[in-house]
Formats: sequence, C-alpha cells, structure tokens
Amino acid sequence: MGAPIVQDVVFVLLTVAVFALLGLLVKGVEKL
Repeated sequence: MGAPIVQDVVFVLLTVAVFALLGLLVKGVEKL
C-alpha cells in the first residue's frame, strides 16, 4: 500500500475527528 507516512496522516486525522466529536458532545451536554 502507501508509505508509513500516509498511515500516520490517516491516524492523526482520525484522532482529530474523534476529539472534535467529543468536543461537540460536551458542548451539547452543557447546553442541556
């Protein structure tokens, strides 16, 4: 497949996406 660098980039993007979702959930809970 691609180079290890590609895997690192995908891992970082997934991590950022997870933290973004957690942030939205926290903001949603605070609104309640």
